[in-house]
Amino acid sequence: MAAEAGIACAGLHKAFGEVEAVRDFSAHFASAQTTALVGPSGCGKSTLLRLIAGLDMPDRGTVAIDGQPPERLRERGAISVAFQDPSLLPWLTAARNVALARKLARQPADPALVARLLQMVGLGQFAQSRPATLSGGMRQRAAIARALVTGPGVLLLDEPFGAVDELTRRQLAQDLPPLWHEMGATTLLVTHSVSEAVLLSDRVLVLSPRPAQIVADIDVPLPHPRSPALPDTPAFHRIEAQIRAALSHALDAA
Repeated sequence: MAAEAGIACAGLHKAFGEVEAVRDFSAHFASAQTTALVGPSGCGKSTLLRLIAGLDMPDRGTVAIDGQPPERLRERGAISVAFQDPSLLPWLTAARNVALARKLARQPADPALVARLLQMVGLGQFAQSRPATLSGGMRQRAAIARALVTGPGVLLLDEPFGAVDELTRRQLAQDLPPLWHEMGATTLLVTHSVSEAVLLSDRVLVLSPRPAQIVADIDVPLPHPRSPALPDTPAFHRIEAQIRAALSHALDAA
């Protein structure tokens, strides 16, 4: 698996025409830590992920991953991104879509790993199905498997469970974090669900309305692995309440 990677963002600024998406964003994301980004819709969360992935270039500021630019790491599969749009190639099966990520990263084929990941996301019986025959939620699960198959040092997830049903969402929230912890991945998760942020992360950054700025940095000192009963505990509810209060304050101040 890829070596651990820490992410340093310094003074990031990104505008699209007259619209500022991100303004003077600075943060450090520690190696092997999972951080959730929560904030109002349209505040710049997805733009931040694209800047960190090197898919967009900042107008000002820098991103460094282990001291290297993200484009260099992405070329060898050390950065993986799963966006809300799964973007699977329609002429390839689910298994071949997942396997393609290893080929593009110049990694050796690993059919056993592909099969394992598809099984973990509930697509074991659909490995030979093409995207057109899969539901939106199933395509999203294939995209999550594709993001994990290269063993990335940095894993960027933009609403990864947004298109799946509630039952599958809960199961993925149990099954996948141990896998990315095993990889030692530095994981950034964009979510609109406060409870999901607490369940999956070690740290939550609450962002202001656009342009994205940090208004609260909240530690999540809950044990791993996270049990299904954890959301019913007082400690979980206290952290949830802290995040909701920060979101409410950010909206009131806007």
